[in-house]
Amino acid sequence: MKRFLAFLTVMMPALAMAAEGETSIEKGLLYLGAGLAIGLAGLGAGVGMGHAVRGTQEGVARNPNAGGRLQTLMFIGLAFIETIALYGLLIAFILLFVV
Repeated sequence: MKRFLAFLTVMMPALAMAAEGETSIEKGLLYLGAGLAIGLAGLGAGVGMGHAVRGTQEGVARNPNAGGRLQTLMFIGLAFIETIALYGLLIAFILLFVV
């Protein structure tokens, strides 16, 4: 049931555009691709950030003296992970406004 609801959530904008008759199926698929691009990029970035923060917290719990260094490395890693989400946003904008 969860998979169906997730699929339906992603498909709703494309189905709504197709039902209005304003766009073609290609335009609806572009909207679907843009939604998937930003959704999957956000999901991947969220999972990656969660793992990075969890690992840092475990490291600080095991060795409190290394907390400052681990925190610095975590923030650098989070910045790199965040670029994944920004690339997904960029791809979504390209699909919506350029293609």
